[in-house]
Amino acid sequence: MKTLILCIDRDDDLGRKAGVKGPIIGREANLKAAVSLALADPEDSDANAIFASLSLYDRLKKEGKDVVIATLTGSENVGMKSDEIIAKQLDIVIKELNPDDIIFVSDGSEDEYVLPIITSRRPIKHIRKVIVKQSKNIESTYYIIKRALEDKKLAKKILIPTALIFLAYALSSLIVLAMRWYNPKFSFVSPGTLALTVITLTLGLYFIDRVYSIGKRLKALISSAKRAMVEAKITVISDTLAVLIILTGLDFAYNAALTSNDIIIQILLFLHTLVLWMVFAILVREGGKAFDIWVHRGEYTRTFWIALLSTIATGIIIYAALDYLLLILNAVGSASIVPITIMVISGIIVGIISAILRREMRIEGEEKDDVERVEENLQPD
Repeated sequence: MKTLILCIDRDDDLGRKAGVKGPIIGREANLKAAVSLALADPEDSDANAIFASLSLYDRLKKEGKDVVIATLTGSENVGMKSDEIIAKQLDIVIKELNPDDIIFVSDGSEDEYVLPIITSRRPIKHIRKVIVKQSKNIESTYYIIKRALEDKKLAKKILIPTALIFLAYALSSLIVLAMRWYNPKFSFVSPGTLALTVITLTLGLYFIDRVYSIGKRLKALISSAKRAMVEAKITVISDTLAVLIILTGLDFAYNAALTSNDIIIQILLFLHTLVLWMVFAILVREGGKAFDIWVHRGEYTRTFWIALLSTIATGIIIYAALDYLLLILNAVGSASIVPITIMVISGIIVGIISAILRREMRIEGEEKDDVERVEENLQPD
């Protein structure tokens, strides 16, 4: 059984600090890389992890075990990008060394996030965590804070929320002072209460952005809109028009809801009016996308008609259901059940036609793929 002793530098300290590229295979190469990193940054934990891997390698070799050693490097952009690089390097190492199992040596920071990548290729026999011993003086509070401030990744995680708290408190205090300067009788809210409100609001928005990456999505949306405007895409106009249609629908739906005093009927009237505007907005947006494909690619797509029919079918059925509820409650709606039944049947028929078209497109796509696969097989090597 051949065992691979694997060490991972997920944030690529080896590349950034010592100029060493991964994968690093073999004892001599790993020893040279560890020395280079230790000389570049004596306090880097990745150097200690590599030295620990080398120590384990030498000990198992003396015991007569069949072991090999390798170190993988990721990227400064820790996350999907670094893990993709590590996965590619791991495939190279496995192809070259062909180990049966793996001993994973970690410094206990971020490297263990890649465990699923490793276990998907070879079983992990053992995990060894390397904890660096420090002197009492080095463990002082001053040193820990100093090192935390020097580490950009850790500083961002700690300092940004702290900075937001300070900024929110200062901003709240300035607002209250300005209001009292403008109106000495102003005593609507104390600085502390306003500050607490602004702090909780700011931190809430910050944490939501961290979880859902709202800032990145807004940047991507703005970049996409700019690109569409440069390429003269009609989707910019159709999307804007769709938003305006929805806003108009909300206004009409709100006014329709005000015609009743019952909260249930108000909700039903609101949705009953809004659903038509929503269907219209979706059709405008899909129409813009289909027009862009036809103008810029010169292709005719049936996906527009499938989306058109699906949207109409869904809208008709929802409208009919709301109409039926309003009829039961003796609110504004159809005078009898007959028009509602006709709408439901029409919606079902339109939905069936959409499903048939979607099925035909899928079959055509599969047949096209089969033809291309056969043509590739018939080509001479």
